[in-house]
Amino acid sequence: MANLLTSSPLPLSFSYPSSPAQFAFSTSRNVIVLASVVSSPGRKTRRKKQQQQHPNDDAASMTASTAEKGLRLVFMEELMGRARNRDVSGVSEVIYDMIAAGLSPGPRSFHGLIVSHVLSADDEGAMHALRRELSEGIRPLHETFVALIRLFGSKGCATRGLEILAAMEKLHFDIRQAWLVLVEELIRSNHLEDANKVFLKGAEGGLRATNELYDLLIEEDCRVGDHSNALTIAYEMEAAGRMATTFHFNCLLSVQATCGIPEIAFATFENMEYGEGVQLFLPFVLAH
Repeated sequence: MANLLTSSPLPLSFSYPSSPAQFAFSTSRNVIVLASVVSSPGRKTRRKKQQQQHPNDDAASMTASTAEKGLRLVFMEELMGRARNRDVSGVSEVIYDMIAAGLSPGPRSFHGLIVSHVLSADDEGAMHALRRELSEGIRPLHETFVALIRLFGSKGCATRGLEILAAMEKLHFDIRQAWLVLVEELIRSNHLEDANKVFLKGAEGGLRATNELYDLLIEEDCRVGDHSNALTIAYEMEAAGRMATTFHFNCLLSVQATCGIPEIAFATFENMEYGEGVQLFLPFVLAH
């Protein structure tokens, strides 16, 4: 304990290094310390410059994006103009020009291509364009499918129209509008039997028709003497919450009289006269 208390005090004079190696180490250490102190403001300056460059980069990217949108708009105007003129080869040329300019054709580009085929009544070309679009991983537009449905309906291709509806369902599209278009086009193209089948298939699946389509189908079925389908459509209309009107009764009376079924025609007339409505009439007719 005494030895520790009486130990010699720390020397007050600094000792210099006696060997060059020690001197070099001391010098380098001091230089490192000085360099770190001096260089820190430089790093701050560089950070400020980088921060100042970020707004410039953002502005440049925005300018490039605006220019790309403008270029794409020019291409799309030209493409849709050619599509309306049924110029299939012209639409294809515009798409190739877009690719050459570094722009990827999107769903609207393929919509224009398919529409050009549809307006030319080229169902095979339209389907080829659709398959090409799908193979490139592009999701077609809803109106693209409706255009295809309209084409197949006008040609009486009910089966292919149903295939397009199934494809729309797989892509989670609302198919009601396309279903209505398909039925209407089948009626206009004088494929009434197919129109009835497509209509009933959709109705069984929970699709609701418009009042105009109910009226059109009942009227057309009665006009061609298809009493069975006319009654079935009327029954579906009632199940959907719409009661038969005088218009529907008159259509049914005309076909019943033409088909030589006076008993049912008389029952229809009585229901009209006493205003009991189609609720009582339809079960009676369907039972006979």
